[in-house]
Amino acid sequence: MRQSPRTAQSISRSITDYKPKPFIFPPDMVILIDTREQQSPLFGRYPKGMTVSTTTLKIGDYSIRGLENKIAIERKKISDLISYCTTEREATKIKMSKLQSLQWAGLIIEARESEVYRPYAFSNASPESIRQSLVSFSVRYGVHVYIGDRDRCAMWMLDRMIKFWKITHEL
Repeated sequence: MRQSPRTAQSISRSITDYKPKPFIFPPDMVILIDTREQQSPLFGRYPKGMTVSTTTLKIGDYSIRGLENKIAIERKKISDLISYCTTEREATKIKMSKLQSLQWAGLIIEARESEVYRPYAFSNASPESIRQSLVSFSVRYGVHVYIGDRDRCAMWMLDRMIKFWKITHEL
């Protein structure tokens, strides 16, 4: 019996209909959020079972209690990204070197990709210079880069933090 090929429309629909399973947080895992992140947190509501504490982090905006020197995630909104890649480039290189020293580091950019790679009003930064900066962060410094809306950034971050915690605790 031959199955009919799936159309692009049916594949697209199945992707948009995908509902991820709820997160299962290890009971001892505590997500740390840098105190400077509190003005505009990544999470509207915390997922069930997530334990959070705010503290001043030396590296990044998010980490895991007890693993602060092993994992960090930096978060940027589109408004911060331009200066991060241009006028604050030297400070960014220092941050990237610190992130590189960790076992795992991420950079989440809370934006649509079309926003990241477009010409910017009031800036001489080209979309190509932003793209090449992100490539450099990934290749030169080993920082995992993710671009997405707030919910997808939160999901991407929590998936990786939970997996990192489990690996370091051999679960």
